[in-house]
Amino acid sequence: MKAIIMAGGEGKRLRPVSSGCPKPMARLLGRPLMEHIVELLRSHGFDELCVTLCSRPEAIRSHFGDGRGFGVSIVYSLEREPLGTAGGVRRCLDFAGGEPVLVISGDAACDFDLASLMAKHRASGAAVTMALAERSDPLRYGLVLTDAAGRVSGFIEKPDWSRVVTNRVNTGIYILSPEAIEAVPPGREYDFGKDLFPELLRRGALLRGELAEGYWCDVGTPEEYLRCSRDALRGELRLRCPYPEISPGMFCASRVPESARLTAPCVVAEGVYIGEGAQIGPEVSISPGSAVCAHASVRRSVIDGGAAGARSSLDGVVLCRGGEVAGGVSLSGGVIAPPDAEKAPERAPLAERSAPEGERLGEIPCRDRARLMRLLSEATMEAGADFADGLVIRRGGASVRVSPSPQRSALRLESCSAQRGDAALAGELIKLAARLEASS
Repeated sequence: MKAIIMAGGEGKRLRPVSSGCPKPMARLLGRPLMEHIVELLRSHGFDELCVTLCSRPEAIRSHFGDGRGFGVSIVYSLEREPLGTAGGVRRCLDFAGGEPVLVISGDAACDFDLASLMAKHRASGAAVTMALAERSDPLRYGLVLTDAAGRVSGFIEKPDWSRVVTNRVNTGIYILSPEAIEAVPPGREYDFGKDLFPELLRRGALLRGELAEGYWCDVGTPEEYLRCSRDALRGELRLRCPYPEISPGMFCASRVPESARLTAPCVVAEGVYIGEGAQIGPEVSISPGSAVCAHASVRRSVIDGGAAGARSSLDGVVLCRGGEVAGGVSLSGGVIAPPDAEKAPERAPLAERSAPEGERLGEIPCRDRARLMRLLSEATMEAGADFADGLVIRRGGASVRVSPSPQRSALRLESCSAQRGDAALAGELIKLAARLEASS
């Protein structure tokens, strides 16, 4: 089977972890993120790969070559100018060769069953099958609205809480039929979520969303990078570690002095200096070119080519390539990089609702507000619920908006029409939401 790996990103938000390299070459458990993706693809039968490149392409080409060293065949598609996610894939139309093709980011962390996703796509006859994941706090993701049968009906990009109608998010992993790729205009910037998928819906094409089992993280920030590394060490993200397992959960390819102590789970790659009396673990990943000096203590951290000085103490720290922690210094949390490392851009604040609120008609406490919104959206979709701006249910002249509370895990109901029937409609919705919450 064939797959296209999108590997053209700069990884600006991941800096300084990705400083000096394309984002797919940022290291997770000592190996580039994209190396884990290639291995996942191969393990599920995807052995013909096309890699789209843009930023610092030679770093990826020189590492992966033609793919034979990784058990696959690889060809490359170089974008001179960024063409967007769909525009870059459109350049691979000849590679797809009239077959359904899987598209995946080279900088994600994932252990989904991709072969199962392909099988479901072939059985459904869909133009696009999207792998979805559930998030209880989905504000920084693109939401995918589906009916109870999995048919996609809409997309909401990075909403505020007033527009959260589901907890299912777009992972950026797709199966595309040939007609979907052919719908992308050649030679121009075009995006999947913003351009292609809405256009396919307008044409009446079948788009399906499949909730994928397993782990997925887009590794977009240093904080997510640290969390993902620790999840992999605990086995929540299933990755193969190529280093010798010297005891259960303890992988080490470097010399460890007898006076040093390693505590599982931990991964120490080749080419790491470990000083006398050093204490490493639990939940520590150390990449090639790193140093843990004498009597240093490292816990719940990633050292990705940096140096922890003698008798220093690191807990919950990301120590980037070229970064140093001076001897005797204790750190709890944070990202350490050399002064000249590229910095991440300022994160834009999350959008806040600008529309005035209506009269409050009630509130429904719940365990997971985004999940309950999805259940309520699915239950009211066939009754004509309006999702143009959040979830609005109308009956006769009555009109009620349902949205998650921004402050706590609860749903709130507001009058949209100021009609007498709004309160009665809200009461029915409260009962429906309570049943859905009790049965879930």
